[in-house]
Amino acid sequence: MPHLYSCPVCRADSRPYALEVAAERHGQQHRDEQHGGDHPYGEIIKPVPYQLDLAQARILVVVIAVIVIALIIKAT
Repeated sequence: MPHLYSCPVCRADSRPYALEVAAERHGQQHRDEQHGGDHPYGEIIKPVPYQLDLAQARILVVVIAVIVIALIIKAT
């Protein structure tokens, strides 16, 4: 699940990162640049619900269909 860094002082959210550690690195960079390295009260790394866009959904459907067809062929 993707994660993002959220700074309540700046009212800014980072882009979603695939790994939580990447969002933490973004947060550290933000703190260093905007807050002199201090931790703003209430900052968080939060999970972002993953949503497929239409192209990703189509690819997923094709991959699942290929797997199902291969299992059917193997079973016969």
